[in-house]
Amino acid sequence: MIDWLSNNAGMSGLIFFFLVFLFVVGWAYRPKAKESMEAHKYIPLEGDE
Repeated sequence: MIDWLSNNAGMSGLIFFFLVFLFVVGWAYRPKAKESMEAHKYIPLEGDE
C-alpha cells in the first residue's frame, strides 16, 4: 500500500484534496449553514463608521 502511494503520490494527493474539497462544499451548503452565514455576512463591514 505504501509503495503504491509513493509511486502515485500525485494522483493520491489529487484524490485526497478533491475529497476534502467536496467535504468543505457539502459542509458550506448544508441547510443549517444558511442561518450561520446570514448572521455573519456583515461582520467585515461592522466598525467602519
